[in-house]
Amino acid sequence: MATAATTAGGTGSGGPTTGLVGGGTAVGRKKDGGPSTKFWESSDTVSQLETVRLWIGKHYKKHVQNDSPSSKSLAGLVVQLLQFQEDAFGRRVNNPALTKLPAKCFMDFKAGGALCHILGSVYKFKSEQGWRRFDLQNPSRMDRNVEMFLNVEKNLVQNNCLTRPTVYLSPDIEQKQASKLKDIIKRHQGSMTDDKSKATHHIYPSPSHQEEEEWFRPVMRKDKQVLVHWGLYPDSYDTWVSASEVDSDPEDPPSADRPWKVHVKWVLDTDAFNEWMNEEDYEVDENKKPVCFRQKIFPKEEESSRTPDRKERKANSAGKKRRRSPSPPSTPAESRKKGGKKGSSSELKSENTPVKGGNVADLDDSVLSGGKDDDEQGKGEVNRLMDAGEDNVTEQTHHIIIPSYAAWFDYNCIHEIERRALPEFFNGKNKSKTPEMLVHSSICTATVFTHVCLTSGITRSLLCPRCPSSETDTWPTATS
Repeated sequence: MATAATTAGGTGSGGPTTGLVGGGTAVGRKKDGGPSTKFWESSDTVSQLETVRLWIGKHYKKHVQNDSPSSKSLAGLVVQLLQFQEDAFGRRVNNPALTKLPAKCFMDFKAGGALCHILGSVYKFKSEQGWRRFDLQNPSRMDRNVEMFLNVEKNLVQNNCLTRPTVYLSPDIEQKQASKLKDIIKRHQGSMTDDKSKATHHIYPSPSHQEEEEWFRPVMRKDKQVLVHWGLYPDSYDTWVSASEVDSDPEDPPSADRPWKVHVKWVLDTDAFNEWMNEEDYEVDENKKPVCFRQKIFPKEEESSRTPDRKERKANSAGKKRRRSPSPPSTPAESRKKGGKKGSSSELKSENTPVKGGNVADLDDSVLSGGKDDDEQGKGEVNRLMDAGEDNVTEQTHHIIIPSYAAWFDYNCIHEIERRALPEFFNGKNKSKTPEMLVHSSICTATVFTHVCLTSGITRSLLCPRCPSSETDTWPTATS
């Protein structure tokens, strides 16, 4: 992602929150642009800060020699700086003293990068003020801390770690609005130009239709975590989430070796958040039509915007009810529980009695996964996919027998195990491998074969190479 304030690498910071996204995935936007404490305190981040610590010790030696910081203490200081920036210059602050520093500056860990200059500047300021420690939460030090941030900003500009946009306004923008935009740009230390060739940003009128739903895109993967950027929010709102919660992989950002063509809202939102917004969210062509280079994921729609026919499919399947397979008769154990009577030997040999090592499950009423929250996402997705293919499904006439070592499997639910073990069905990279294909592999099995053993619907569980297994369990055998 690129920002108006160009920085030397890195990406936005953010903290994990929860909220339902497509099919029950727990991804949610942050409430503000504050820091992700867990990210900064992680051992991996602390180890990356070792490079920063060594650089500061070399270039700001006299300011840190009496209080030499550790990588861990630097991580804690960054958290304090990010929180102070949000509290003092964030969206809810009236007349902030300066525009928030770009989130990317704090994520530039390389030697001599933006973070090195930020931390070097604050240690120098602390030394010159004679402070024994930083106190960014003390109201009596508010003015001094704001002054410290002004020094940091100046230092970043001097070292080419922070540049501000040079803006050209399209003649198509109304004069009254153009005047307002000029005031906003100058207030945030941007500059204006009438020479289009010298501008870093071309501003055009806003499109007549704009996205109203929230969306996000994954921008960086780090081990088991993914950083997602929320559309029309600044990079400080970017959120770290578990990689298992986002099916799509991060895509390469568009080239920044060109002037940005964005619409008016980019400037207005910059003023609203007091932070230069992410240009990619506002890109348009000269015909005022939105331009999108990377995938957008709409949380409420369960799928990315690359599937425009989804609403049509949903409308076609609306109003249909899913056929239910017959539930198996009560087992002898259930009969004893209900009637208090022991079952006869003939009952025990009934063809409806589960085989040793297996469980009898009704397709719709039994949730073998134990009702865990993460399985709810698969259940909603399967119901949707099944409804869409309703007309092609022959009604089930046999119940399902599932082996105990596949007890997690549920015909009505795509389990988290399947998502982890079969990512190719959910990442959208292979047109022949989709959630629909995974679900319908079970449907076809149940439709073609009528034998109890073969209509067990275990096709998906067999496809999973990481299924829990037990050498003592055996496949159920049919009885007649």
